[in-house]
Amino acid sequence: MLARMATLGEVMTKDVLSVAPEDTIGEAAQKMTDQGVGAVVVSDFGRLIGIFTERDALLRVVDRPETWSASIDTVMTREPNTVQPTDSVVAALRLMNRGHYRNVPVVSADGSIVGNLTHYAILKFFSDRFQQEIYNLPPDPDQLAKAPEGA
Repeated sequence: MLARMATLGEVMTKDVLSVAPEDTIGEAAQKMTDQGVGAVVVSDFGRLIGIFTERDALLRVVDRPETWSASIDTVMTREPNTVQPTDSVVAALRLMNRGHYRNVPVVSADGSIVGNLTHYAILKFFSDRFQQEIYNLPPDPDQLAKAPEGA
């Protein structure tokens, strides 16, 4: 029930790492490494035009060092799926699950970038709100105790 009522404005990461379309792949990858993030959004005057993720780096760049000096717009995912801060966590989870995304840009109604939704942010959201339930789970949830503890 809580996830249905919660909006992404409560969950998303507001500090979004952004690069320009003419920045190089190497520069973008270095920024991602320096900031410890798994994605950068590619924007042109605050408008989202693409996203470059760790997965993009692994699939399109890592074994091709000659591409490191190419501009990021040659390998970014153009016009990625997005969510809005007023969307529900459940709707975002469905999108992320369906697309196998770990990062989804959050844009306002006018199209400007306002955040990034990560799988980690969603996990943190749930763990902060359901601490007792999560921390008291047995290591194997299907495992049942044969006798009461201390017996």
